[in-house]
Amino acid sequence: MGSYLSRSTKAFESNRFSKTDSEGNIFTRALTRQTMSILLIFGKDDKQGLAFLQAAKQAKYKCSVAKSMDSLASYLAEQAPNVIIADARETEKVENLCKIFDLISNKEDFVLVAVRDSVKAESSLVDPNMLPLIKVGFTRQFMQNFDPGACLAELHFIEHGELQNRFRFQMARSFITAVENSNDSIEITTRRNNIVYVNSAFEQLFGCQRKDAIGKTFLTMNTSIQEIDKSVIDSMKAQMRQGISWKGIYSTFTKDGKTVTHRCNAIPILGPTGRIENFVVIRKDIGAKPNVNVIRRISLSGGKTRGNLTIEAPMTKVIQAIAEIQETCSPSVAESLNKVLEMLGTTELYIPTIKFDDVNNEMTNELLQGLMKRRTMKRYLQHSSHTVDDEDVLAYEKYLASISLLGANKMSPKVQDLLEQEDRWDFNIIELEKLTDQKPLQYLAVKICVKYKVMEVLKIDLLTLFQWFRMIELHYSVSNPYHSSTHAGDVMQASSYFLNLDCIKNILSPDEKVAVLLAAAVHDVDHPGKTNSYLINSNSPLALLYNDLSVLESHHVSFAFRLTHQDSRINIFKNLTKEDYKNFRQQIIDLVLATEMSKHMEHMSRFMHTIIDQPNEHASSQLPTGSDVSESNTVIKRMLIKCSDISNSARPRHLAIVWAERIAEEYFRQTDDEKAQGLPVVMPHFDRQLCKIPKTQLSFMGLFINDMFEVWHTFCKIPELIGNIRSNYEYWKAQDQKLQRDSPKSSSVSL
Repeated sequence: MGSYLSRSTKAFESNRFSKTDSEGNIFTRALTRQTMSILLIFGKDDKQGLAFLQAAKQAKYKCSVAKSMDSLASYLAEQAPNVIIADARETEKVENLCKIFDLISNKEDFVLVAVRDSVKAESSLVDPNMLPLIKVGFTRQFMQNFDPGACLAELHFIEHGELQNRFRFQMARSFITAVENSNDSIEITTRRNNIVYVNSAFEQLFGCQRKDAIGKTFLTMNTSIQEIDKSVIDSMKAQMRQGISWKGIYSTFTKDGKTVTHRCNAIPILGPTGRIENFVVIRKDIGAKPNVNVIRRISLSGGKTRGNLTIEAPMTKVIQAIAEIQETCSPSVAESLNKVLEMLGTTELYIPTIKFDDVNNEMTNELLQGLMKRRTMKRYLQHSSHTVDDEDVLAYEKYLASISLLGANKMSPKVQDLLEQEDRWDFNIIELEKLTDQKPLQYLAVKICVKYKVMEVLKIDLLTLFQWFRMIELHYSVSNPYHSSTHAGDVMQASSYFLNLDCIKNILSPDEKVAVLLAAAVHDVDHPGKTNSYLINSNSPLALLYNDLSVLESHHVSFAFRLTHQDSRINIFKNLTKEDYKNFRQQIIDLVLATEMSKHMEHMSRFMHTIIDQPNEHASSQLPTGSDVSESNTVIKRMLIKCSDISNSARPRHLAIVWAERIAEEYFRQTDDEKAQGLPVVMPHFDRQLCKIPKTQLSFMGLFINDMFEVWHTFCKIPELIGNIRSNYEYWKAQDQKLQRDSPKSSSVSL
């Protein structure tokens, strides 16, 4: 009994609202302030009441006992319980309960549970006593069970189910009241832009009634309401369809033809699956454009007039010129000019503002640089090698217990058993892909992050981290044979394996390790399944945006940060200081850009020159010193993620074969599209009618894999990987020879 209570309490404790709070979810933040309070209505020494009391104490819930109906009213007034569990095993008690709760007006604030006699319930298909209880507000029944474990389970179900929903409903009422009384215009629409709610400020701003707006889009609810800045609106819609919030200024006509300029904040609301369900649009009326005469009077501040002659300062003419430009420019430019006018209107025009980013003083610059390097060295000196301690184990147990409540599918024992092998080089990511319905990243990533204390480094909770990985995984295309979330998980697992090697774990700081893992997770997010050359040759929007330079890599890292910042519920950087966030951002950008294959030789050459040609620095496990810390660690991290990114050939053969087939299929599709569109065929050998996979693997390994991993092996000793590479190379060589012997005209090979 005791052991069950202990295990159950530990499992659910990690899911209490205060443990999985997300700052982006204001309802959840409200829930964290609630502590479940229970009132038991049982007679003295009643076994059922004692069982619930024991369970409540074990789970650390607040619990009181009303031993008579007469004392019930005072308990309700003084204790304000959330849950009331009452003895309803006898008809007389049922009648008394009905009389009392029939007089209570705020029954929706409680979860009312009736304890019924299991024997009597089984003897009758219809329990005549339940209907009166339901009518007075009882929503749950508990069949008599003196086992405290069963009582504890019931309390947990109430807390995480019905009670949570009631709290949310209470908070929703408060928020509706706040929104209704807001001075800003607020509208809520469906994902198809049909309005489902507008507040009073919306009615006043646009001169229409709520009933005229509901069910219509903003553009069609009245023919006289139309955008002046249609291009701005189109841009806003395009950005929001991608799940990214939009802020800006645009103008509309009201029902009576008046022009209104808004400062608008349009926010997409994501559902539990990551799909956009609603849009919230908040408009603040910023009125007409600035009154030039008012600004002129302010700028004169004491100017004199003589007759019809106005003595104007030169600043007045500047302000007037700016105001005249505002009359003809776009709203976005007008808003920027508004800020200029605000600055010109201050009396502190010539009081300097010191910005450390703009420091040019040599001595100051040296001091800043010296202090930052000293701080960096301090982190290295304090950092010790990673070991799995009791806190790691407890954190992962909480993760396992929380995973179903976080919105994911329940983790099966097979998945749990497989994840226990994530620190092995022969970890089977393909099997995890099958067991998780093509969602391996979110499960594997959080498991790895618990080991490297990512939550502590980023100062976030488990829910925020899980939702972030879930969002990232949703934006890996499942239709890509190779560049999917499975590949991202594979690269992250390889990075984790390398980070735990003796040659690396004592060199990189905790922040650097976290940056490597995050970069590995996002390094191919939103990949279109095509190469950079294809995007450039087809004049794709991405190639045009990034000027044909590192197109995909720039897009992956930019897209990842945009996703992260669109909603604070998934913003894993929200609790960092500006300096720490800048540091993480720079590292992640650098690491993702390092995965571009066109710079492969450059990165490997720099690694050999900086690290391998300086054997005493790392071979003896000595930390780099002085200005070499940042440069050498950057080179090591780049090499690490590069090896992780193309490590398929270093995996056990059964995995290497799967990855070879997948990358070939993706290249086959690109070649098919290039031929269909009349584009240059970038990789002619990847014609599905002619290609021989063994030959492509031999070429790739000879060009990229063999030398790079030999260099990596010189640095960190990876004999298992080197053995796999040599074995796989011989395998592909034998398969290629077999193809040439058996069928010179064969177009493929059965692997």
